[in-house]
Amino acid sequence: MTPMMKQTLLYGSSIALMKGISLLMLPFITHHLPQAEFGKLEIVSSIAALGSILVGLGLEDALYRFVGGQNDANERKRMAARIFTLTLIVGAFVVPAGWMLAAWLDAHVPGGLSTYQLRLVLLMLALEGCIAVPLGWLRMQNRATAFFTVAVGRALFHAGLTVVMLLMGRGIDGVLEAGVIAAVMQAIILTALQLKDTGFGFSKDVAKQSLIYSLPIMASGLMAFSLNGLDRWVLADVASLEDVAQFGVAAKFALAVVLLLQPFGMWWMPKRFDILYGQNGRENATRYTNYGLTLGMIIAVVVAFSAPVAIHFLLPESYMMAAQFTALLIAAALFKEIAELINLGSYAGETSYAQLAINAISAVVAFATLWLWGAEYGVFGILAALAFTQGLRMIMFFCVSQHLYYLPYPVFSLLVMLTFSLVWLSISQFEWSLFTRIVLTALAPMSVFMLAHKLGIVPPLSLQRLRGQVA
Repeated sequence: MTPMMKQTLLYGSSIALMKGISLLMLPFITHHLPQAEFGKLEIVSSIAALGSILVGLGLEDALYRFVGGQNDANERKRMAARIFTLTLIVGAFVVPAGWMLAAWLDAHVPGGLSTYQLRLVLLMLALEGCIAVPLGWLRMQNRATAFFTVAVGRALFHAGLTVVMLLMGRGIDGVLEAGVIAAVMQAIILTALQLKDTGFGFSKDVAKQSLIYSLPIMASGLMAFSLNGLDRWVLADVASLEDVAQFGVAAKFALAVVLLLQPFGMWWMPKRFDILYGQNGRENATRYTNYGLTLGMIIAVVVAFSAPVAIHFLLPESYMMAAQFTALLIAAALFKEIAELINLGSYAGETSYAQLAINAISAVVAFATLWLWGAEYGVFGILAALAFTQGLRMIMFFCVSQHLYYLPYPVFSLLVMLTFSLVWLSISQFEWSLFTRIVLTALAPMSVFMLAHKLGIVPPLSLQRLRGQVA
């Protein structure tokens, strides 16, 4: 195996366990929590998504941008140390601030969460900086084995603690307590590794430079909350916690699209600037992006056909309605992943205000459509609002990125591919027998790949060719 193939395998395995823990634990949790309590847990996850954006300040992206731009190894370490120290300062401020704010927040967030539960969530968030930045540094150093060990260790530890807590009858409190303990252990290990490699460091100029670059990314993330979190809040307001639970289950299966594409993304994201600014950078960056786009469409089709089967066999009967929500959520997830791949041009400059503008428009559209369509059509209105807004965001990112830094994409061929994949997503919602659905789960993605090859987006599937390209 080539180094890239080994890294991809390790990154993919670790991400599947690190971020996929909610999907892997879904059958156990849904059998041990009442449906309304599971809906409340979804509200907790939306709060965590919002808080992680605020606490992270986009500094992981600053690490990739400014450390990746340094050629000298010692300077790379100094820059990484300064950015990591900045995350520690932020975390030290968030811990006491979050503890005091929790009592005020419990009256302003939906779901009826307690002050204790909010404090647990905020404590986990305070650790995000000293987790995300060291993990990013490991990826930049091609230390895939260390990344795998730390990520998988937390995932397994977290899963085991969650099982114990639920069997003890601790409910949501126990799930959150397990998350805090696992986060503390991972933060300690990663901080030790980071300090051993780079040590501490602080520079006022570097802090200013990093924040100038990353704060618009953070603001973009806050606006993106309207597409990943606000939906639960709106649904809790216009419907019930039981509906939030059904929506949450479907969203977990749509998350599989993101998780299965992570092996490619975990390799590509830290390397894309190196490739873009290297020899034949535009052509090579386009080629790898096309591979990622094709892979994303194939994964979306597979998940669309297999998710209803998994819901039927793994979850309680009360969650069968979730199978009707998966196609639109998978389409929204696919649009989001496509936007993440084709937005390279908007990140190529010294600032990230283009992303801020796009996400501001998306946030306004999402906020309006979620409330209007949600109030009118309930869950399906919210699903349509998410898919529509993610599609609009994808189009805007493509147009702006191409304007800022042109890349030679085969636009017509990619549009044909996307349309073909969306047709399969629609077909996946028909009532099929189990045998037919299994057959289509194999045939549909195969047809997507064959079309991509026919259109010249990907080469023929050949192990010898693949080894030659990634060597």
